Amino acid sequence: MKANIITKDMSLLLGFRLGGIDGCLIDKNDQILKNFNQYSRNKETALIIFSKDCYELIKDEVESFRQIKDKPLIVVLD
Repeated sequence: MKANIITKDMSLLLGFRLGGIDGCLIDKNDQILKNFNQYSRNKETALIIFSKDCYELIKDEVESFRQIKDKPLIVVLD
């Protein structure tokens, strides 16, 4: 099972990569939803981690997804 992080913060991404968690560094807001959809469709993904700023931009879509599916687990970092 895999975990992925979606963030705009390079240091946060690097810290998670040191722990073996892949992810993407967002520089355009439209990439957030694109990457979320990609990760959530992957059967190998068990956990998607959002930085708070990225989560807030697609909050409605993420919450709609959570109501329909229980996997992968979605975590938001403050």
